[in-house]
Amino acid sequence: MRRLLAGLAFALWLPLVAVRAQPSASVEGLVVERVRLPRAPEVAAGNRVLTVVRVDLSRYRLAVLSAVRDGAPRTLDAWVRDHRLAGGINAGMFLPSYRPVGTLLDRGEALSLRNPARYDGIVGWDPRPGASAIAVGGRGCPTSREGLLERYQSAVQGFRMMIDCAGRARPWPTRRRYSAAALGRDAEGRAVFVHTRTPYRMEVLNQMMVELDLGIRGLVYMEGGPEASLVVREGATRVTEIGSWEDGFWENDGNDRLWDIPGVIGFTRR
Repeated sequence: MRRLLAGLAFALWLPLVAVRAQPSASVEGLVVERVRLPRAPEVAAGNRVLTVVRVDLSRYRLAVLSAVRDGAPRTLDAWVRDHRLAGGINAGMFLPSYRPVGTLLDRGEALSLRNPARYDGIVGWDPRPGASAIAVGGRGCPTSREGLLERYQSAVQGFRMMIDCAGRARPWPTRRRYSAAALGRDAEGRAVFVHTRTPYRMEVLNQMMVELDLGIRGLVYMEGGPEASLVVREGATRVTEIGSWEDGFWENDGNDRLWDIPGVIGFTRR
């Protein structure tokens, strides 16, 4: 029986790579991919689709928005509309005061310098001379948080590293299941925005993303549950990804709206 199940799992996995190779939407400098995840979730929620948005930073620039500086929390599509962005994702988790839990910098302006002990991943952009367009630092990467902040003027710190800079899946400290939004980079040096509504244990999701050979080289968890959001509004390309399930908080698949969030990492045409 184990061999039969293993064979069926392998047979189901094979065509997924071919599906990933065909972007569901693409404009110059921007690619949207939708990938069917190979393992069914433990709860009947979501559609097993992983949305991956790849952004060429020679054609787009990343932007930081925060209730600390840029007005009241609002839904992600409202942030994108109000600030004329092409798209965006959660800028990490936040405190009851709406301030970021972790570090958040925008072109040298410190919106938060918090550095929680359990946070082990950070993404940097707006490079200083000699640095690449975007980089990921923290556990499983050659650059520490402090080293990354020396080389980049903008950065967002996330709760955990999901995929390290060598493309390996990282372990996870809990077995909780939730929708997830994440930010990182790929092997071509593009910014990568990732979202899945389907609730998985994060260690399982991390491993699936590596098995699918998505070419991710550093991915940091930003947010989970019903607040996990991903929006693209660029030309005819429209993406609205809404989170729902979160163990211990929102244990259902019924959320059908974007929630207000106080921080966004967006992207806009140069």
